[in-house]
Amino acid sequence: MASIILHLPEDSATGALAGRHMRLYRVIRDMAQAEGIALDIRPRARDLTPATRTPPDDRFADGNLHIIDDRSVQAPGVLNCAVAYFWEFWQLDPKGTKAFSGIGDLPFDPTLMPFARAERFMAGQRARLVDKRKSKYGQKAESTLVPKDALAVFLQGDFPRRQGATRFDDLAMLAAVRAHAGNRPIVVKPHPLVNDPFTLAEIRTLRDDRLTVTDANVHDILAACAVTVSINSTVALEGYLHRKPAILFGQADFHHIAGRIREPEDFEAVLVAALNRKRGYAQYLAWYFLRHCLRLGSPGLEVAIWARFAAAGFPKERLKA
Repeated sequence: MASIILHLPEDSATGALAGRHMRLYRVIRDMAQAEGIALDIRPRARDLTPATRTPPDDRFADGNLHIIDDRSVQAPGVLNCAVAYFWEFWQLDPKGTKAFSGIGDLPFDPTLMPFARAERFMAGQRARLVDKRKSKYGQKAESTLVPKDALAVFLQGDFPRRQGATRFDDLAMLAAVRAHAGNRPIVVKPHPLVNDPFTLAEIRTLRDDRLTVTDANVHDILAACAVTVSINSTVALEGYLHRKPAILFGQADFHHIAGRIREPEDFEAVLVAALNRKRGYAQYLAWYFLRHCLRLGSPGLEVAIWARFAAAGFPKERLKA
């Protein structure tokens, strides 16, 4: 009989599965208990880093279904699991999570997502996030005046490079923006969870009247800006809620309607193309989240999870046998 084994961060590898970041695992645990399926919880091995794609040994070749938190490990019997940018949506994917999820390999066709459904989804997410000034991470409560039509650059620290999602660091990204921004204002927001005093100190030494560093609420920035610029930040998707185009300096599984930078000199042409985009944001968001993510609270959530298990070779019958 096959078991389900959850590989979770050390501080979360308990039966309580407490916290917002454990919500889908609680659903999976309850599903297993209801069906009499064995479920084990283990600390995620430290050698499975964000950059790991292939396991260094055959530890997962034991006939069980292994679900690894916030990783992108590709091996038979493995699914990777993580929040998909907006807290109520999750990925459960054999290829990876976030930048490395299989969604990035799928073709996007806006005609396959009914516009009315997309607009309802957009309205619901705007009410939940934009109107309440909420984001994935905590934001400043006070309103901040932000320069209009700015290029909004969102820093992410060194994580995307350590993950293997880009060769650009924040300073290189900002240098490309400054070189091709023309007279446009540039607004820079540090990542709320990344304390990188060296990068901020370097930015503050730049003599550039176009440049503003701010801790403003992300929605103040998105409402005012012309475009978002990041390696592969959640803020690109939040920008779509404001119908603002995105430019990415790294790999992302939501690249389909974004501008992509492969060389710094690409920025000028990519910016022009991004600013010419006027539509498609609602349909893209609905396609991404409703078609390809698991939604907490959805009536079909458990059915969708069983389908992911089955696609990985673990139908309910195998787990119960």
